[in-house]
Amino acid sequence: MQHNEKAAINTEQCKHIGEIIHNLKFRPSFYQREFLTFNSDKETKLRAYFYSVAICHQTYTLINKRKNLKGWDYLEYIFLNLAKDNPNQLDPGHLSNLSTDELSNKLKHIFSEDGNPDNCTLDRLEERSRFLIELGKIIKENYDNKISNIIESSDNLLVNKGHGLYEILEQLESFSDPARKKSTFFIKLLLDSGLMTNIKDPEHFVPVIDYHMQRVLLRMGCVEITDLELKRKLWNREKLDSDVAIRNSCIQAIKIISKMSGYEILKMNDFFWPLRSCCEEKTLCFDKVCNKDPCTFNLVIDISSHNKCVFEKVCKGSTDEEYRKYWQPIVNTHFY
Repeated sequence: MQHNEKAAINTEQCKHIGEIIHNLKFRPSFYQREFLTFNSDKETKLRAYFYSVAICHQTYTLINKRKNLKGWDYLEYIFLNLAKDNPNQLDPGHLSNLSTDELSNKLKHIFSEDGNPDNCTLDRLEERSRFLIELGKIIKENYDNKISNIIESSDNLLVNKGHGLYEILEQLESFSDPARKKSTFFIKLLLDSGLMTNIKDPEHFVPVIDYHMQRVLLRMGCVEITDLELKRKLWNREKLDSDVAIRNSCIQAIKIISKMSGYEILKMNDFFWPLRSCCEEKTLCFDKVCNKDPCTFNLVIDISSHNKCVFEKVCKGSTDEEYRKYWQPIVNTHFY
């Protein structure tokens, strides 16, 4: 195993998971979903992707029961509809002229399933509004109001002596995560939608690791917690000061799984993030039912039957309650 001070990467377990992923295929419909393929001008699509990622993905409370949407699925729905029906709301110049209170009030209406601001399920509105306004001002003042100018200035490089896309984005507060989760996810949307066709230095990609993926990798046993106090806190779902040790181990674990599977780093998100349906409060291996209907993993991955988890034979959590007890690190962060 590879160790840091609190967590260890179980290389053999990562290889077992990678071997299973090697034989899995994606459903074409996942990459043909409307958020990636809707018809609009390039700048409007860029704005939808940029702001939906920047707004912060800690969305424990975000839900639209009428549409059966939670978290990122709800964010996609909202920003798709804004891009199609109200694109001026995504104009950086427009956002830059709003106050935090004004934008917070707009978000209250937008993220309410019935339009009643009292029923808004998006939290931390002031912080999220501040991010969007700041980005609007920077894009308007430094990039001629065009997100495309950010991308063009990078020359399709992630790292380029301060001018690569990673390096440009990390100067923005909402994209300042040292593990570059939101930056990578934004670039992934650009590639999946065809707005970018290539990255010249893919070796610099950092795997997308969000809290769902951390929970799944812990339960699988790909990352082992070696610090007993940290293990107790994860089991009891207590708040942590930092998740850096766990997240860094998860990043390395995903790199091993990617190499063993034959799938590129960016595809790993599409295998592990949808597993939130099968492995959250309830687990498909133990409870025999998914947390979401329809199951997101079944929607993304082309499997003939979903009576059991495809990782059940090798996943440690399928036979050991101590692994199933793991919860994602609970930290106060806007990084993901």
